[in-house]
Amino acid sequence: MTEAAAKLPKEVAPEDIEWINGFPTPPSLPVRPIHALVSVFKLILNKEDTRQVFEVFQALSGDTGKRLFSEMVATPYGRRVVSEPVQLEKILSDRAWLRSLPEGSFGRIYLAFMEGENLTPEGLLSSAEEAGIDHKGETEFKEYQRMFLHLSMSHDLWHVLTGYGRDALGELCNLVFTRTQTYNPGNWLITTIGMMAQKAEQPGLPILKAMKEARRMGEGVDFILQYDIEELLPLPLDEVRRRLNFITPTVYNAIPEEIKQSLLKPKLKQTQSERERAVAA
Repeated sequence: MTEAAAKLPKEVAPEDIEWINGFPTPPSLPVRPIHALVSVFKLILNKEDTRQVFEVFQALSGDTGKRLFSEMVATPYGRRVVSEPVQLEKILSDRAWLRSLPEGSFGRIYLAFMEGENLTPEGLLSSAEEAGIDHKGETEFKEYQRMFLHLSMSHDLWHVLTGYGRDALGELCNLVFTRTQTYNPGNWLITTIGMMAQKAEQPGLPILKAMKEARRMGEGVDFILQYDIEELLPLPLDEVRRRLNFITPTVYNAIPEEIKQSLLKPKLKQTQSERERAVAA
């Protein structure tokens, strides 16, 4: 899954452009709650159907992207991300460099996570394109577009930092964490319906307790988008987690792995991981 996304117009009338810290941003998207609900239920049928996450965030984003953009470009690194730009998708696709990093480093553990799940940054971009979102398409709002691409590329990094896996509960908790950092109402809708679906399937699991722990983690961590990821990747993961004030997800970790893996197993024929394996073959 990923977080925020936006279909950006190529051109907008000058009077409709809103300037934030010297950068142009487009008019806010209309809110489409019915579309968001349909996409959430599709996601519950298959948690790997990443396209639906883009659909939900897009349908409910309103002006939350501008709020996040304003906070991000107010930081030195955030401003670099959108203006230089910092191309996180290229950094994270350089597997040779990631593999050269020290054992136990943030970058090496991220690489092991991605390879273990058969995921690639390119696959995430493909999922966005399936939802009609071109992170690199022509637009006069390049800086705003760059923020969304950087945020999308950060999702799996946040899995590694939080300690949440890609099982249904792990994705749910990672999105709860993300909600505290990025504000998008789509997070609230996905996590609320996801929680109800998981509780219906496994009533005895401490799902709400795990979600509360994820929220506490997100509220305690500094604004994560202000940190230079390329500087953090060579560092020991434990050091990065301490520096950013992460906590250990003890509730989530206490649930047996086989139970977590059994939650909301995909009911559709093909997942994002399977699509990537088919392409690689």
